Amino acid sequence: MKVFVAGATGATGQVFVPMAEKAGITLTLHVRPQSREKSPLGSDPRAAVFDLSDEAALDTALRGHDAIVSFVGTMRSRFSQGDDYASSDVASAKSLGAAAERVGVPRILLLSSVGAGGAGAYLKMKLECEQAVQRPGIAWTVFRPSVLVSPEWAADGTHGKRRSPPGLSALFAGLGCLPGLRGFADDTKPIPLERVCQGFVDALLHPDAYHDRVVLGRDLWKLPMP
Repeated sequence: MKVFVAGATGATGQVFVPMAEKAGITLTLHVRPQSREKSPLGSDPRAAVFDLSDEAALDTALRGHDAIVSFVGTMRSRFSQGDDYASSDVASAKSLGAAAERVGVPRILLLSSVGAGGAGAYLKMKLECEQAVQRPGIAWTVFRPSVLVSPEWAADGTHGKRRSPPGLSALFAGLGCLPGLRGFADDTKPIPLERVCQGFVDALLHPDAYHDRVVLGRDLWKLPMP
């Protein structure tokens, strides 16, 4: 299986890549030109260095792949540099979805967020990204985890620092002990990136179980970890 990974240089990508390799998945790692010097993946032989807005380069890079995984996402701290939700998250989702149609990549797996489509620019943007990859003839899987927590060994990503657990983690954990709130608590409590990435690997290896499906935190917490 050959998979194209958009957002490979970020916090989620650095956790996913070794897990996918261990599972026997062949990877092409997308690296933005402006991130090439900031990330060790810039010199990796599996790296494809170009901008996702370059339609010809994207089509060439995607040919022969079985799936696309997208971890692309920016943060408000980068808005002053012109890297906002529209130019980064939404534009990349649209580019990847359109290119998958053009060259025949049959599957797209997208990292979204719990509450996608809700109030606020961030959640509305996440739903727009989901809709951009849900195209006729392409099997899709959307992951909606809550706050992501990096493993202790992880370094800062090219888009910011490693992800640490918020101070309210104990509150979320406590909600799961209340009758009827276990599912809600699992959907909304902070979740380790290793568990989220295991969900992506499991989805790649078992496509029928994840066909045209939204995966929530409650689904990810049930997964056996290697």
